[in-house]
Amino acid sequence: MTLSPADESVSPATGTGRFLPRRERNPTGDGRRTVTATIALAVAVVLPFLVPGITGLLVVAAIFFLVSLGLTLLMGHAGQVSLGQTLFMAIGGYGAGALTLSWHWPTTVSAIAAAALSGAVAFVLGRLFLRLRGYYFALATLGLAVATQSLASGWTGLTGGPSGMVAIPSLQLAGYTVFSDRANYFVLLVAGILAAAFMANVKRSQTGRVLTAIGHDPGAASMLGINTARYKTMAFVVSAVLASLGGSMYAFYLRFMSPEVLSVTVAFSIVIMLALGGARTLVGPLLGALIIQGLPIAGQSFALWEPLVAGLLLIVVMTYLPRGIWGTFTAYLRNAARRRDSH
Repeated sequence: MTLSPADESVSPATGTGRFLPRRERNPTGDGRRTVTATIALAVAVVLPFLVPGITGLLVVAAIFFLVSLGLTLLMGHAGQVSLGQTLFMAIGGYGAGALTLSWHWPTTVSAIAAAALSGAVAFVLGRLFLRLRGYYFALATLGLAVATQSLASGWTGLTGGPSGMVAIPSLQLAGYTVFSDRANYFVLLVAGILAAAFMANVKRSQTGRVLTAIGHDPGAASMLGINTARYKTMAFVVSAVLASLGGSMYAFYLRFMSPEVLSVTVAFSIVIMLALGGARTLVGPLLGALIIQGLPIAGQSFALWEPLVAGLLLIVVMTYLPRGIWGTFTAYLRNAARRRDSH
């Protein structure tokens, strides 16, 4: 990656700067995105009423959308593959469950407290792990995934062991019990929109451009005075908080949390979701979650082959569509628009 002095400047003292030229605003493109987003929102609102039978699938997909969304910064921009999201799901699920069951905390406060704890744990682990590069970091986070599953099974006093934590209360909002699939869906729809808007702002900010530069060439970024570990730790903390909220919502929705949800297979599935949809996009994690969570719909016997099918899909996508399904689709639309405008 070559950083041109004419386009990019960095302050060695602060480790910040404008790494990439700012994109010029395109009113036509902004208008198209607004129209597309409005249509997508309208479809999302009416979908549970039009096809009520898939509302449960949409709820679980929305939960894993939250879990994988934070990785778009860490994996898509900073270039670090993390397999440790199940650790923060565990903190969110078991933590919020324990606070509501044992301490009788309100469910929303419990979820926020668990998310704050996840952020603190991610900060500490990030300072330790994020100096590692490439597959060393991936292996370190794989160790977290293995340890998480083991702790969830063995720490019976807190987690209930292999039997899981049961009778977790449903989410309570303003005195209303969020119990049904449809109610959980709309809560998660709002949460997903807010999380996506936050991530979009971060990606457009200086922090997003810095992370992109680090992902392209961490050595060049370091030579310019950028504290790469600091920025990657920040991205790791964001991914942990969103994963924790996803874990809390999973526990409140099913009123149950078990080691099965936190297996190493699930840890790999989260990364597969992101890679399938597109690691640098906001829609990609949702598309990937819908694909992976929707595979068992084909039938119980097919569900046994889900890991194999997911793996084959990943191989095909990474070989022929390295930007992911949604990333490749949007790139094709942009190129087609440029060709049309040039004529």
